[in-house]
Amino acid sequence: MLELLFLLLPVAAAYGWFMGRNSEKQKELKGRASVTKNLSSGLNFLLTDQEDKAIEQLLQLLDVEAATIDTYLALANLFRRRGDWDKAIRIHEKLHQLKLPKQQTQKIQFELAKDYFSAGLYDRAEPLLSALVQAESIREAVLKQLFSLFTATHEWQKAMDFRAVVEQTDSRSLRIGVANFSCEAWRKEPAPSDAYRQLIQRYPVSLRPKYELAKKLIAEEEFSEARELLLAILQQRPQWAAELLPLVQQTTPEPAEWQQLLTELSRKHKNISATAELAQFYAEGENLQQAENLLTDKLRQQPNIRLFLKFIQIRRLQDPSEPHLAEIEHMVQAYLDTKVLYHCRNCGFKTKQPYWLCPSCQQWETVEPMTGIDGR
Repeated sequence: MLELLFLLLPVAAAYGWFMGRNSEKQKELKGRASVTKNLSSGLNFLLTDQEDKAIEQLLQLLDVEAATIDTYLALANLFRRRGDWDKAIRIHEKLHQLKLPKQQTQKIQFELAKDYFSAGLYDRAEPLLSALVQAESIREAVLKQLFSLFTATHEWQKAMDFRAVVEQTDSRSLRIGVANFSCEAWRKEPAPSDAYRQLIQRYPVSLRPKYELAKKLIAEEEFSEARELLLAILQQRPQWAAELLPLVQQTTPEPAEWQQLLTELSRKHKNISATAELAQFYAEGENLQQAENLLTDKLRQQPNIRLFLKFIQIRRLQDPSEPHLAEIEHMVQAYLDTKVLYHCRNCGFKTKQPYWLCPSCQQWETVEPMTGIDGR
């Protein structure tokens, strides 16, 4: 009899284990059913435009089912894109209270900072972003958002304080941003020429420090260095010739040097403004036929309204008695006066004025002269 009792013990243990497991499964199934019910209820509220009730219902699930974080992030981002910042903030604040892995917590904190920024709550967004700049996985994105904040608030010095962190990234746009922040700060408190030279050396990808220093040197009649800076910009961005060539002229280059520059820009880079200036150079040297031939050849290769206008002007010099040329010149000029001159290569924003900062996408040094049949 005792032997039989010992034989039954394993059977009893197995039965107990099976019943216990079955009980745990029942609890898990009930929990999942509850979550599914609440989730379905929340989605129904969303579908019937009862968003406040939907958010309350869905936020309650966070305490039960934290594995669906990405779903909540997607929902909050949807609200932010729609402009419902208060709803996005509520979701992200709730997520931020959960005990999650560090990388996930940082991601949520970044999204919450973007909510605050979108809602204009810059004083809340800034400390969250500043605390994340050392997070290597999202450092570049955090810095870009932080720089957008400093741009909106015109706190240029604060942005400059992050130069060392920027240089830990490979971001070209962040370096251009830092260089422009320095130039903006120096608009109110002018810096010496050496400060610009150091900035140029530190951020050679940025055009603005070279441009600002060149203008400063022209005012001080330091023409040689100013010309070198302007030529360096033209090497980087030959499309800026329309704005830069008048400044180069102020540095009083030798005629041969000026002709060589215009010829290179016209032939190598097919720059419209350089071609027009070269034709003007020939005309002023009483080589009207050479100027006309240049424009005729270029118009065949590269049709452009501005070159056509210059062609009419040269013809008027050759034949001042022609009655219709002045009227045609006036009509062409009136047409060109209606055209935008610049566009943002990043977002496509169009304007008649140049901007260092695009008013639309808030990116630095992306607004450039237009090209094409009306371009310069």
